[in-house]
Amino acid sequence: MPSGSIEIENKKKEINFKGYVTAPASGVYPGVLLLHQNYGMDANIRAYAEILAANNYTVFIPDLFWRDLPGCELNSNNDTDINKSLDLMKTYDLDKGFEDITMCLKWLRETPQCNGLVTVIGFGIGANLAYLAGLWLDIESTVCYDFEGANFFPENDIDMRRPMLIHLNKQKNDFLKNEKKEEFIKNIKNIEVQVYENCSNNFYRISDKNYDAEANKISFDKTLQHIEKAFAKPHST
Repeated sequence: MPSGSIEIENKKKEINFKGYVTAPASGVYPGVLLLHQNYGMDANIRAYAEILAANNYTVFIPDLFWRDLPGCELNSNNDTDINKSLDLMKTYDLDKGFEDITMCLKWLRETPQCNGLVTVIGFGIGANLAYLAGLWLDIESTVCYDFEGANFFPENDIDMRRPMLIHLNKQKNDFLKNEKKEEFIKNIKNIEVQVYENCSNNFYRISDKNYDAEANKISFDKTLQHIEKAFAKPHST
């Protein structure tokens, strides 16, 4: 399967929205539903997808912003683009976004190069959706990088269905402490939290001014170990 853009229909078949898919050249592999952060389906998230594909995963990135700003690619070092991303967050409908990823999960499972087992990895607003997917969907595992805000956690839903790994920079972890969410998260079974004490927002974005190569490698290696362990003993078979 070559890398490239695809179009799929939303639940009501009202519109096609685009996503990006990549996989090894041949064979059948576990799937990764990869959810971009607040800057859209940019080169950074596509590069991450290609690295996952090189590690023998079939990867699909849905365009989470197809309703408001389809195909957007924002620069996290540019003030104008940062403001655009903040505006997107003000209007983004998390419930509709969850409907989207539920449909995309079905699409990925049915892709010929996916063996039906799927994990979800999300960044920023994508991490919020990955967290909800871990609560409610039948997937093998989830990975979350630096949530967007803190008001999306369902306080009454604390039974994480599958193993979850959460990567947080120090600023984000401190924010969750102030919002009284840090302890809430740590008390949920099936969650492992990794805090990067010397890192700031976007430490995993290669093009970002806050990029930290060492921390990014640590987080990626832990992510691979996490999803490999989950795929080795699947729940969905």
